[in-house]
Amino acid sequence: MKYRDKGAGGDLFSFIEHREKVVALNLGICKLNDVIDWEIFRPRLEKVLGYSDRDPRKGGRPPFDPVMMLKVLVLQKYHGLSDHATETQIADRFSFLRFLGLSPGDDIPDENTIWDFREALASGHGAERDCGFEGLFDEFLGHLEAAGMVGHEGSLVDATFVEAPRQRNSREENQQIKEGRRPKGFEPDTAKGRQKDCDARWTKKGGQNHYGYKNHAKVDAKSKLITRYKATPASVHDSQMIKDLVDEKDNALFADSAYAGEEIETYILETCDCEDFIQLRPYRNRPLNEEDKQTNKLRSRIRCRVEHVFGRLEHMGANNVRGIGLKRAAAQIGLANLVYNIDRFVLLRRNQLS
Repeated sequence: MKYRDKGAGGDLFSFIEHREKVVALNLGICKLNDVIDWEIFRPRLEKVLGYSDRDPRKGGRPPFDPVMMLKVLVLQKYHGLSDHATETQIADRFSFLRFLGLSPGDDIPDENTIWDFREALASGHGAERDCGFEGLFDEFLGHLEAAGMVGHEGSLVDATFVEAPRQRNSREENQQIKEGRRPKGFEPDTAKGRQKDCDARWTKKGGQNHYGYKNHAKVDAKSKLITRYKATPASVHDSQMIKDLVDEKDNALFADSAYAGEEIETYILETCDCEDFIQLRPYRNRPLNEEDKQTNKLRSRIRCRVEHVFGRLEHMGANNVRGIGLKRAAAQIGLANLVYNIDRFVLLRRNQLS
C-alpha cells in the first residue's frame, strides 16, 4: 500500500505558506483589524500610562507599544484567557501574532508584563471617568456615535452577576465585612489580607446564591451596543443604579419590573423627559389584568435584547472575575464591555457593507 507523501517542507517558503493557511482557517479575532482603527486609543493610553511624559534620557528598557498591549488585553478577554494562557497562546498561534502585528521570533509580553499593564491602566491618572478602562470605553463610544452606530431610539437597562472566587470566612468575619470593616488579620498590607476580597458581597436571586459583583449596563435598543455601565458589589439592587445610567439623552427606557416604582418613574418622566416602558409589576391584592399582561408581552419583545448582550459577555467568560477588590473587578468589567462593543461594531459594520 502506498501512502501520500507528506511533502518536502522545511524551507522558508513552506513556512510562510503554512502560516498564511493557518491564519486563513482561523480568522477569529483577526477580523477586528479589518474594521477597527486601533490608533484612536493611543493618545489616551499614553496620557493615562504617563508614556507621553517619559524622559528617554533616563534609560531603562523601553515599554511595549501601549496600543499593542491594549490589543493583548482585548485578545485575552475575547477568548477568556488567563495571563499565563495568553502568553502561551501568543507564542503558539499564528493568528494571535498576526492580530498583534508580530512575527515569529519577536519579543512578546510575558504574563507578568500583561498583569502590570492591566494594573497600570486600571489605576490610571486623571479625572475619575477619564482614566483607565472607563475612559477607553467612552473613547470608543464616541467613535461609535460619530459613525452613526448608536440609534438613540430607546435604551435597555439591566444587570448581570459577575462571580468572584468565594471566600472561606467565619460568620463573624463576614458580618464585619458586610458592615464595611476589615476583620483582624485582613489588613491590606499582609499576605492574608491581600487574598481577602472585602468588596464582594453575597446576594440571592431566584433561589440561587451569588457572590461577587454586578455589571449594570445600559444598551442601545437598535444596535445592542453598550452605551453606559456601572460596576458594583452584587448586593446592590438593580434599581439603585438607574440614575447612574439613564439621563436626558434617553428617549425611551425598557427594563424589567425590578426597576418599577414611583421614585424611578418620576425621575424618568420628569427629570429625564423619557418615555417609560418598564415592565408592569403585580402587587398584593392587585394582580395584572389581561391588558397589563399584553402590554408586558409587547415591551418584553424589545427588552429581551439586553439578554443577548449578557449572553455574549458570558460567552467571553465575562461573568467571572479574576482579581481581588472592586477596583480590579470594575476594570475587568469595563474591559469586557469595551471588547463586546468592539466585537459588535465589527458585526454591524460588516452587515452595513454587505
